[in-house]
Amino acid sequence: MENMKSRILGALYGMACGDAMGVPTSFMSQEYIAKRWGWIDTFLPPEPGHIFHDGLIAGEYTDDSEQAVALMNSYIRKGKVVPYDVVNEILLWAERVKDKYVSPLGPSTAKALKAIKEGADITVSGRYANSNGSAMRISPMGIIHGLRGSSMDELVRDVYMTCMPTHNTAVCVSGACAVAMGVKVCLEGERNLDEIVRQTMAAADRGREYGYDTAAPLISKRIDFACDIVDSSADIHEGMKKLYWYFGGGDLIADSVPASIALFVLGRGDPKRVIEICVNFGGDCDTNAAMAGAMAGAYSGLETIPCEWVETIKTVNKTDMEPYADRLIGLAPDWEPAAESDCKASFYRLN
Repeated sequence: MENMKSRILGALYGMACGDAMGVPTSFMSQEYIAKRWGWIDTFLPPEPGHIFHDGLIAGEYTDDSEQAVALMNSYIRKGKVVPYDVVNEILLWAERVKDKYVSPLGPSTAKALKAIKEGADITVSGRYANSNGSAMRISPMGIIHGLRGSSMDELVRDVYMTCMPTHNTAVCVSGACAVAMGVKVCLEGERNLDEIVRQTMAAADRGREYGYDTAAPLISKRIDFACDIVDSSADIHEGMKKLYWYFGGGDLIADSVPASIALFVLGRGDPKRVIEICVNFGGDCDTNAAMAGAMAGAYSGLETIPCEWVETIKTVNKTDMEPYADRLIGLAPDWEPAAESDCKASFYRLN
């Protein structure tokens, strides 16, 4: 269990470190990042006037980690996914941070929360989502199911129930399932990167059976393509450049999740290397680094994340992930996975 706890803390701090380190470079181009900073390997504040993160300080994380904590609060309190409780936690969080920095909410989450506040049913509030908010915050679900040794179907159903209020589309559920499965199999000790990628693709395909149908590419095919790009590259910098040409790393989930999984592969699952690659890659850097960082931390363990990074996260954000890790460990044996009937009760897929 000691090694398992290291992997859990690695996932949580890998997520938080990636999120916070990606703050200044988010939505910058790869070329601009290289010219402005050279290579970022530490926490820096955003430039004044940053379109999303103006108001944050160096080492402060964003909605990616904050919403993951909100999910953990709900999961721990309820012992299962209760979509109304999930959305209430996210609403409470949104109220707390509304004046913290320029734009705490992603586009799909903002639209869904506005609809819910205006009285929309949470089974339809997320029906037009296409961005990566469902995947950025889902790593705790991968941790729970990694601890349980759950089946893919159990994980996918719980991911869907978590996504439903804000990201109730096949593409957003698919992307979130890929990341959750990546965290799960890394936590369970899988060392073969090709097998980890295969599992994320399988979960993506299973996940797209849930949620409203939308015009979107297959996440699994894009993961396969993205990983082929980095596998065929001579070195890290060539891999970053070639992947950026095709994916850009933006906040559409069909771009962001495949790019993040490929960057995890490019960094060979080492958290420091993976996070640095992500924050220098361009696009939605904080979110991509949070997702890939969670997988890398689960793969390699807490001890492979620089101690000074972890201490900065604790100090600046006044957050200690160890009590959350302990509660997730205690929660897992009694966790109540969603049944297919639970999903169908809130499932309004358009045919």
